[in-house]
Amino acid sequence: MHHLPKIFFRWGTAILYMTVCPVFYFVFILIYEPLRLRQYLDMGRDLYSMNLAISFSISLVVIAGLRVAFHFMRKFRLTWAHFITWSMGEVLVTGMFIALYLYLMNGTLPYFSVLLTSVWSCYLIFIIPYVILTLAFAVGAHREKEKEILASVAARDDADNTLVRFLDIYQRPKLIIAPSAVLFIEARENYVIIHYMEGGKIKSFELRATMASLEEIAERYSFVRCHRSFYVNPAHVTVLRKESGSQVYADMDVEGMPSIPVSKRYYDGLANLL
Repeated sequence: MHHLPKIFFRWGTAILYMTVCPVFYFVFILIYEPLRLRQYLDMGRDLYSMNLAISFSISLVVIAGLRVAFHFMRKFRLTWAHFITWSMGEVLVTGMFIALYLYLMNGTLPYFSVLLTSVWSCYLIFIIPYVILTLAFAVGAHREKEKEILASVAARDDADNTLVRFLDIYQRPKLIIAPSAVLFIEARENYVIIHYMEGGKIKSFELRATMASLEEIAERYSFVRCHRSFYVNPAHVTVLRKESGSQVYADMDVEGMPSIPVSKRYYDGLANLL
């Protein structure tokens, strides 16, 4: 059985039950005047309006008292079954107090007859506002839960955005590292080799992917294409060096790392970032 949502323990929720249910009871009887209940309220002495107002007050006090008590039950792990039982109990107690009042005011009618009519009428009347309010709050609780889930997913996505997620051709994550740890990426036949730093050491990871499939990642994390077979992290490039034959190489800030070739097509784009 699912636990009862927290929305049902809030004061605003309790106040709505305290007010809407008794008001609905009052208006319903005032408009439809159930025959058997009207006889009990009228008592043959034209006391219908007064007794209706008093029975309304009784329902208001009883439901308010029980709703306050229910609010303090929030420390327990209540389920929907507990809530439904509690709500039915509220209607039962309300009907019993109204029956007791009518019996004491009349004095001639059998108490159990008055009790049966009062309780039965209360259940038939109060079920409408109770069901409507409960469904409304259940929908509200569901929407709150959806918002929490979306917020959680957004927070997780924000956290994920601080890391590079390298996916294979089947979109399965294979390597997740900080962008600053990436040194360069090179293409090798049907694979790409990701060179990165971990624990002060240079490491490499072979991933079945294409350079084209890394374009979005490169753009997001500012990796720069410097050659048709290379992406480089400009944060680790210290200098662009031209050798004989006009070939340009990028030297990295990591000792022992080979120089990365830079083609004429991509030279300006990388040079402007240094």
